[in-house]
Amino acid sequence: MQNQLRTSKGFWSAISILLLFQFCLGLYSAQKLTVTHDEYWHLPVGLLGWETGRFDYDRLNPPLIRTWAAVPLLFTSAKAGAPARSSDPADYGDAFLQANPENYHQYYALGRIPILLLSIASGLLLAVWARELFGTLSACLAVLLWTMSPNILANAALGTQDLAIAGFFLATVYCGWKFAKQVSWKWALITGLILGLAQITKYTAILLVPILMIQWFLLRVKNTDVNHDIPRKTILARWGVLLLVSCFVLNAGYLFQGSFQPISAYQFQSSELKVLNQLPPLLQNIPLPLPRDYLMGFDLQRFIMQQSHPTFLDSEWTRTGFRSYYLYTLIYKLPHGVQFLLLLAAFQWFKQRNQSDYISLRTLGMLLTPVVLLVCIASLSNNQLGLRYILPVLPFLFLLIAPLAEQLDLEKNKLYSYAIIVAALTLPFSLRFAPDHLAYFNELSGGPENGGLHLIDSNLDWGQDLYRLKEYLKQHKVDDLGLAYFGTVPPSTLGVPYRLPPEFHPEPGTYAISASLLQGRPYSIRKQDGSRHNLGNDALGYLRFFKPKARLGYSINVYELTPEDVIRWQTAVSRVQRGLPIN
Repeated sequence: MQNQLRTSKGFWSAISILLLFQFCLGLYSAQKLTVTHDEYWHLPVGLLGWETGRFDYDRLNPPLIRTWAAVPLLFTSAKAGAPARSSDPADYGDAFLQANPENYHQYYALGRIPILLLSIASGLLLAVWARELFGTLSACLAVLLWTMSPNILANAALGTQDLAIAGFFLATVYCGWKFAKQVSWKWALITGLILGLAQITKYTAILLVPILMIQWFLLRVKNTDVNHDIPRKTILARWGVLLLVSCFVLNAGYLFQGSFQPISAYQFQSSELKVLNQLPPLLQNIPLPLPRDYLMGFDLQRFIMQQSHPTFLDSEWTRTGFRSYYLYTLIYKLPHGVQFLLLLAAFQWFKQRNQSDYISLRTLGMLLTPVVLLVCIASLSNNQLGLRYILPVLPFLFLLIAPLAEQLDLEKNKLYSYAIIVAALTLPFSLRFAPDHLAYFNELSGGPENGGLHLIDSNLDWGQDLYRLKEYLKQHKVDDLGLAYFGTVPPSTLGVPYRLPPEFHPEPGTYAISASLLQGRPYSIRKQDGSRHNLGNDALGYLRFFKPKARLGYSINVYELTPEDVIRWQTAVSRVQRGLPIN
């Protein structure tokens, strides 16, 4: 098999099969899953961008991926509706649903396909770079990790920016690697183009500028393998072209709307940009070479990220974030096969760090820089909502694992080789949860059934199982449903009347409760008429006392409480209040 994979035909056949499998599995998930929380307004806002040429409907995300996802809808009869300008982006989703009541799910499913295509393109790039860095077998292992990753599969089947920015992080650092090695005009232009596209994908891409600079020094300082004969002026000129191209692409992505407005035209809210408003009046006349909607959106997002926000980790809540949140997220959400391979990769590097046939110190630094920088900055944030915020670290972790494939030698290192093979063979095991990749938790964390004890929100419950509730209600007659749904699709689309559950105390009845709300997350839930009700902290936590009758996917629990159940809960509460143990 090794010999076959080393041939061009065998290599590209293997890569094609893996990526085709990922694409088909993504299509299946795209059809099955309910429109998720943020996805509800991303697609309509993207379609509005095509229809109006404006990008100020929702500035919290740049426009590229939204408009990209909406491309298939241009060939259908889909309408964005006529929404009024709103500070609540879910209103754009409501208008879209009202304009397309019969086909709205199919339109969202179509909008997920362009993201799947970006995932395939990212997998191809991963194969190309791993092959150039380490060899053919390493590339096959990297793509296997990519296509079998439940976290990649989850985001590849959703019409959001998270998978796309992971791909653009990979593409930008790859182009930066080429540019640092060759310092050519060609790679300056290509790197600037990709960096610019990344900037109009997600604001996280601002980190790519320091990453490229760190990468440059890691790969060139005191490195005899690169050309040092290039004049300094030429290097500076090519760096200048790279940054200018990036800036041009960013402005073009917003159709140059509001570009080059002076600082005095803005009133910033975030601590980073407020500094500009405090400059002397003369300096406030300096024009900013960025689109107005981009700057306002970046400022708004930074302001939101600096505010206190409820964050849940291991059954504890805080409003200032956990500094260890993303480390634990990786511990709980990465498959054990990937974790074991990372340990083997670290062991192998320490064992062979002085040998030229493994990862050099420069390459290690280049691949670790985006991982460390992104995880550290995300860990300092108050707003921690899920692994998706650090999804770009995954392709770099896969590249760090990839060289293990070149170490396979069943004659000289039988035990070590079998360890790698067995770990790689466990990777498809996570697919047994399809299409519920979003709710994936590894075995030692208790699996997705117990994921809510560790993490919630987009790690487990992002509103993806409302259609399952609809099917459940078709099969089980429920006269008086109490529903608290963590999602933006109006539950009235179920076609079944419902009421809100009682808060802080149980009553007999049938209840369907989202996992995030079950763990106590405050949230503005929808009533039957579409209006909203603010659910307080742990308002439905009493339901954790009871065993659910059914679990729909892994994000909605169904409870049937009898008068006896309520009495049992009241007795347990009374005993706790008196300091007595619960029987």
